[in-house]
Amino acid sequence: MAKKDLLLELTQHYEMWDKDNEKRMSRKNGWNDVTDSYYGKLPDDWPYITKIVDPRIRTSLIEKNGRLLNNKLRGRLVPREGSDVLKAEFNNAILDYQWDTANDGGSMLVKMSIADMDTRLYQSKFALVYWKYEVDEDGKVKFDGNEMKLLDIRDCGMDPAATHVKDAKWFQYRSWEFLEDLETQTDTKGRPSFKNLKEIRRRIEEKLPNTSQKRDKEYTRRVKELRGLEDRVGEDIAFPVVQIVTEYRENRWITFSPEHKLILREIKNPYDHGKLPIAQLRYYHLQDDALGESEVEPVIPLWKAIQATLCSYMDEVILKMRPPLKIMENAARIETIEYGPEAQWLVDSPDAITEMESRGDSLRYFQTTYSALVSAFNVAMGDMSQGTSAIDPFETEKTATEVKATLKQQNTRDQKNQNDLAEFIKDVMMMWLSNNKQFLFTDPSKKELILKIVGSDKFSYFKRAGLDEMEVTAENARMVGDIVASAPELSDADVEELWETAKTPIHPVVTNPQEKDPSKLDIKPKMRLDDMEDTAELSIVPEDLEGTYDYVPDIKSMSSGADQELADARMRALELFTNNPNVLQLMQQEGYRPKIKELLRANLEEMGLNDAERFFEQINEQAVQQAQIAGNPQAMGGAQPPIQEQGLPGIPQANPQGGVPQQMAGPNKAQ
Repeated sequence: MAKKDLLLELTQHYEMWDKDNEKRMSRKNGWNDVTDSYYGKLPDDWPYITKIVDPRIRTSLIEKNGRLLNNKLRGRLVPREGSDVLKAEFNNAILDYQWDTANDGGSMLVKMSIADMDTRLYQSKFALVYWKYEVDEDGKVKFDGNEMKLLDIRDCGMDPAATHVKDAKWFQYRSWEFLEDLETQTDTKGRPSFKNLKEIRRRIEEKLPNTSQKRDKEYTRRVKELRGLEDRVGEDIAFPVVQIVTEYRENRWITFSPEHKLILREIKNPYDHGKLPIAQLRYYHLQDDALGESEVEPVIPLWKAIQATLCSYMDEVILKMRPPLKIMENAARIETIEYGPEAQWLVDSPDAITEMESRGDSLRYFQTTYSALVSAFNVAMGDMSQGTSAIDPFETEKTATEVKATLKQQNTRDQKNQNDLAEFIKDVMMMWLSNNKQFLFTDPSKKELILKIVGSDKFSYFKRAGLDEMEVTAENARMVGDIVASAPELSDADVEELWETAKTPIHPVVTNPQEKDPSKLDIKPKMRLDDMEDTAELSIVPEDLEGTYDYVPDIKSMSSGADQELADARMRALELFTNNPNVLQLMQQEGYRPKIKELLRANLEEMGLNDAERFFEQINEQAVQQAQIAGNPQAMGGAQPPIQEQGLPGIPQANPQGGVPQQMAGPNKAQ
């Protein structure tokens, strides 16, 4: 395609969504009015003297945001099409680590909170999902992993025929970048990422003193305007700014300058997933508008009615406290009339000055009117409704019926929002997973990724999988037997040391696979425990990223009170195991027993005791046997008496005379 034709396409796309967004901002109850309502700004033509505001919109949104996003995300990958369950846990560990390190613009929890709030205000929130690679001045890698950047809805536009960003043919994002930063950006091969920058710099320098493009030429930042501030982006003479627009398509990305009519970059889509690298959060679908519906826009009239009721009431209160005066002409000296204690008014007649009496209708009907409006507002926002019982709305106590109705109404709306948020997070995580497969081991010298495993759940899972275990192969066992047979003077300590040396990891990781000499290979277990054996290091290799998975986000784990609910559930399970002997008996018949210690430790950690293991002490076998003899097996969780081990298979036992048992002494010794 010719450059002129491509530039024409890009400009047409830009003009379409730019005009639409301008209307979305300026129309009645549009984005600017939504911002005003959240901020608490009353209309300029407000007909009342009093201008107080009940910040109900702000309070409602902040409470919803706090209920929905209050904890770290828990999620899991579900293997598909024969993928490995253990590898799914490896990828889960990587995604958890990247969730903690993706802090560009704030932590992921903060960014999710911002996305939730902006979606409620402005219909949708878009996020750029990308792989970030950053090095310092010495060439050392500072960051190499997945990131997510939230985009301003006013600078976003997409295919008008799309119903969601998932089925959009294109998506454009506008930004203001320092020209200096654009000039220094390079691709993976060290080549400049953008072209035509010299021409743009020449044009900018010819326009002095207007050295760059000011952002406020496109639209006014409403919050800055409300606070009496100016948008200064583009005013800095030392560091000129350029407005650029990037169009993302499934097959390529194009960056251009709308003002200068120049294409700055055109590259193939660098991601193997072949999608637009954009995720969209939308809570309320609205036909014919891919952005959906704002949660605030429908309640703005109710919000204004509440403010009008408050302000009219306060006007009436002021009139009652400081009513207008009726003064007979030429019967009083007006300059002497002042409100205050021991004030003296000069009048010619006792009735020369009288107070005006108002009917006070607003005072009598205020409570009923205000309560009805607040109830309607709360119902519309999915919060509690004051109209669910006959109790006085201004009373602090509520009936049990009203409390239950409040929780049910809040939970219903929250659950609906959680489902939409789950889809948004799933889109982000699936792109992260694809990026990991593509970029995590692009450096040929990078043979492994080491993760610190500190969570008790993951640590226990990998420990049960035996990732840290060592074994002695049959070949090594024969070699040890031959050595011991040929040197009968070896002591038990020497034999044990020899046996330990012969152990190899069950799940080995080779850190130097390019080494051709087998004796020089560096082999270690996939998971290495620390000295306290409560945390570990896990080695991820390229083969661990193989497979097809679905991501299932546990959105409820992020909500307020989720930790307490989980702790309560564990306590109920503990009570069931300890107070119901029938359950223990049935479990024993099926060959199981409850792990009481694990339940207690998990509960202690949920309560904030990170090192819960220190509250448990291992008892010796003699004490266990005494407890069994005392006839209290339930106190041990249904545990059976310990079995005296007579030697593990394949491991030589202590021998006072030295050497090893006959079965380990090698073929010649056995004969």
